Amino acid sequence: MAEPISAPELNRLLTSDEPFALIDVRERNEYEQGHIFGATQVARRSLEVRIPLLIPLRDTKIVLYDDDGQRAGLAAATLERHGYANVHTLAGGLGAWDKTGFPLVEGVHVLSKAFGEIVAEADDGVPAISPAALKADLEADPGGHVIIEVRPPGEVAKTGSIPGAINIPGVELPLAVADYAATGRKIIITCAGRTRGIIATATLKKMGVANVFDLTNGTLGWRLAGYDLERDIPPGPAPSAVSRKAADNFATRLAAAENIPLISAERFAALRGRAAARPLYVLDVRSEAEYAYIGHIPGAISVPGGQAIQNTDDVVPVRQADIVFVCDNGTRSVITAYWYRRMGFANVSVLAGGLAAWLGDGNKPELGRDEQAPLGFGALSRRVGWIAVPELKSLLDEGATALVIDVSDSKSFAGGHIPGARRLPRGRLEQQAAATIGDGREPLIVTGNDRYALVFAAGTLAELGYAGVRVLDGGNEAWRQAGYACAHGLEGTTPDDWHVHLTEYGVEEAVRYFAWEESLTRRPEYMSYFRRKGII
Repeated sequence: MAEPISAPELNRLLTSDEPFALIDVRERNEYEQGHIFGATQVARRSLEVRIPLLIPLRDTKIVLYDDDGQRAGLAAATLERHGYANVHTLAGGLGAWDKTGFPLVEGVHVLSKAFGEIVAEADDGVPAISPAALKADLEADPGGHVIIEVRPPGEVAKTGSIPGAINIPGVELPLAVADYAATGRKIIITCAGRTRGIIATATLKKMGVANVFDLTNGTLGWRLAGYDLERDIPPGPAPSAVSRKAADNFATRLAAAENIPLISAERFAALRGRAAARPLYVLDVRSEAEYAYIGHIPGAISVPGGQAIQNTDDVVPVRQADIVFVCDNGTRSVITAYWYRRMGFANVSVLAGGLAAWLGDGNKPELGRDEQAPLGFGALSRRVGWIAVPELKSLLDEGATALVIDVSDSKSFAGGHIPGARRLPRGRLEQQAAATIGDGREPLIVTGNDRYALVFAAGTLAELGYAGVRVLDGGNEAWRQAGYACAHGLEGTTPDDWHVHLTEYGVEEAVRYFAWEESLTRRPEYMSYFRRKGII
């Protein structure tokens, strides 16, 4: 049984050099409203899927918390059942933490965002241009700018970006920037909000690129100014050999100037050899396409460099773990490692020569995407009962007594569900099952939008004593693909996990958000980590 840990003991851990992971098992919206600085959010409903990748070493010390301890206790039992042997829960949850007088912070990706604001204010700051000034410049000199959107292509495709922009994500940009600098045009960097644009602009500035500017508050700031976004943003052309060479030379100088450890293939093999005893993250910062189709080191996690810098809490939850960055030749890895070291990560290194050197040492790459099997999913999926969409449709049309239980998050449920389905959030299933299901005499059909959640929810319902539980094969997507109608809306369910993404903000939300982000360097609860690390 997981051992409870007090708020003062957790606070001591947070300021120590002891390796451990702090996991908030609440939903994203709850986490955003207030959490412990540095915690990684892994909703209890996605625990089995995400934890094997985030914390592969099963004797790692893990501290779980929620608001009052209930979901953390359930999450701890799940981890222990699957071999995690050093699991703890925060006694009394965040309520006890708050009562003890320890601070909470708001937002997501807080470490990276707070650091971004430090970078924006450091030295002579990061050159910036307001949306209004950029709009006027574009009208006065249409050909005098290149606007570069640095978010991942998938994210840009959903939201669009500044009209006329091209998409060169994260640490891909240093490889190509010399081509644009040579034209003499102003280089304008944008992202959704602030952090990724600030870091990308600061990187180019460090490379010695002149005439580069961060678009203040990115695409959201552009919308706030009353301007429209353009939906189709093309990728930038492949960088020239000359531009790539300039980036390689910069990375060589940067590694030497900042004493970034470059480790040989032999040293890397030694680190991997001790990974059963010491936490190790091998982070491949190339594009997802390179990772999947050119190949990667087995066990390496695909996190394109710009996202690795932005999402540190989602990428490296185990404090004091070893981190090795990998790319094709080391250039993108060095740039990513530089920013990690600047953020206070201690055990950071780069595979010298990148994947090319590793392959040259006689190793073979792995193709495809790295997918860790969710904890216990294979065995459980073979034990649960299944029902096909046509059979369920026939049952419902015939008026059979069957209760359809949808375990989706509230936003997905509202976006479309099987008519008559009752929503039972998987993260609170044990707490809400009786009120949602009743006496359980009817056959239960579990559906939703996450194929893993369906199986795990069905297993939990069976453990709670409900008989005749079956999983809808393919879930809601299979229902839609069969051409059957979906209902929309919440149908009385409480949207307790409804998270609003930055790109969905309205005017008032955006104004509040930017006021919060720009205030971070003046708020001790956000800055104490950086002071302790000697960063500020």
